[in-house]
Amino acid sequence: MNRALLLKEWREHRGAWLLLNILLGLLLCMLFLAEKVTPEKGSLFELLQTPALILSSVGALFVGHRLVVREYGQRTQLFLEALPLSRTRILATKLVLGTAVLLLPLAATLLLLWSMVSAHEDVTGRFLLILSLRAATPVLLGWSFFALAGLLGRYRNPLYLFLAIAAFAADQLTEFDLSKAGPFSLLGADFAFERHRIPWGDLIGCWALTGVAVMLCFGLILYRDGTLAELFSQRMSHREKVFIACVFVGLTMVISMMDKAKQRDPFALHDAEQTRVKESAVQVASGVGFPRERAQALAERLAEELLAMSEYLGLERIPAVAVLPIRELDADVFQRAKLEKADGVVVRANLAAPDFDSRAFEAFLFREVLIQVSEGVVLREERQWLLDGFTTWWAHRSKQEERLSARAAVASRDGFNFRGWLALRERLGPCLSGALASRGVQALNTRLGEPSFRTLMQRTLAQPPGTGLWGLWNEPRLASLLREQNGFSEEELLRLWSEALREDRETHTKELERLAGMEPSLTLVPESAETFRLEHSLQAKEATALPARYALLHHKLKPFENEVAPHELSRQDTAPSANGARLPLGLARGDRWLFVVQMDSEALGCPIRLLAERREIR
Repeated sequence: MNRALLLKEWREHRGAWLLLNILLGLLLCMLFLAEKVTPEKGSLFELLQTPALILSSVGALFVGHRLVVREYGQRTQLFLEALPLSRTRILATKLVLGTAVLLLPLAATLLLLWSMVSAHEDVTGRFLLILSLRAATPVLLGWSFFALAGLLGRYRNPLYLFLAIAAFAADQLTEFDLSKAGPFSLLGADFAFERHRIPWGDLIGCWALTGVAVMLCFGLILYRDGTLAELFSQRMSHREKVFIACVFVGLTMVISMMDKAKQRDPFALHDAEQTRVKESAVQVASGVGFPRERAQALAERLAEELLAMSEYLGLERIPAVAVLPIRELDADVFQRAKLEKADGVVVRANLAAPDFDSRAFEAFLFREVLIQVSEGVVLREERQWLLDGFTTWWAHRSKQEERLSARAAVASRDGFNFRGWLALRERLGPCLSGALASRGVQALNTRLGEPSFRTLMQRTLAQPPGTGLWGLWNEPRLASLLREQNGFSEEELLRLWSEALREDRETHTKELERLAGMEPSLTLVPESAETFRLEHSLQAKEATALPARYALLHHKLKPFENEVAPHELSRQDTAPSANGARLPLGLARGDRWLFVVQMDSEALGCPIRLLAERREIR
């Protein structure tokens, strides 16, 4: 009778199963083509991750809907129960059939990859066993879960929603890392590279959950002769819908309040020099070439400056600040670390470098502190020039160096548009763009006077209206804030700003004439139908001038990538040469890259970007 039941399932669902396998085959073909065009994976077995992920989620949901939900939703299960078949045999047949439908494409994919890799890679039986267990176990878990959800009938969609809310709450309110547990760990980054260790802990956990789900499935169909499963298959009443909606609204409100009430611990850097600022700590670690005495002096200076800035802007709090020395970074490149479970601003810099610019580092740190305090609101493009300008101006306020004027002159040599600040910041770099913006801030300070200027900075940098669309809608625009200051306008600000920059350019004509004689170039040379090489050079327009030393910065852009941080740019230094140089990387057609040609300037004390271009390889 099992054979008759299998034939019945085959006749009913063969079209859907054929469509599922065709879609999986097309997906696998696209993955193979993508890997052939741009081979970025360390092992071809990584391609097995995508089918395993799809079969354990969308595929299991699809099979569960066909084999379970349709049977009970359309009441055809009552016809099967009228036949001389036990409910246990019917469910066991469906579970085995669903397992075979999901695992056969996975096994075929694994065999195909094995045949392609075995010719040039040593593939052991233990490695294939580990791959099979890690790929098949999430699929079995997903199938057992969706089969159980199908037997729950009208309550399956609330179950999905409840699990999504529970996963979100666990991620936000606890230290539990979902990506390192169970099926997510099995399909993790080491999926195609772990050849010896069998992850028994994750496997046993998944097998236990699968066994529990299967037992619950049999329990539902056997309880009171299957009347419970039949009852769940009926449509949900209006009263049940209202009750479930109220439960989910209440859960969402409770989680939201718990998330707001949760206070993350401030980041603590052990064995570091510390100084207190209000209720927070400024921590500076020592390192090679940067002894404890210098770390303590830097901590005290940063604490003093942060306290003065917080009082000037009226900040209610200052986040914990930690500074780590690192010798691998260039002296003009600073990096902020991302914290998931702690609160604070953690930055790294080459503090021991001979050409380390403490003023530029302070401007960077003040900027990151204001971003943290405002929860990122100050990064909106309309006001980001104010953020860059104020932090640079504040770091240099005690002594407005001649270098700052020279940097502003160089930054404004080709004009500027403060309304498109992100593009301008990428073209100039953080050092020159900060100097350019500081001249605008100085013009504001001179025109408004100290009290009005301070009020304006507090309203734009220290008292953001809120995040999200509602905060953006209620955010006071700079133009309206300026009109409140005796009818001051953006046009007048731009005029005063441009006049200050013109004076800077007249003062530093020699540096501008030197830059005007530099001509950078980037040339893509085809090497095949799909690959290119990049040749670059920096030539002097005057025939008698010698080629200059410069650096090419490059970064492969991700889809929809916005601003690229300076520490993410790879660097190629070049020696003076009349023939230019070549980037030692192959470039594939269709990729997008950011290329920057820059040269160091001792007079300015920061690099000058001569060219910054986003280019699609084609």
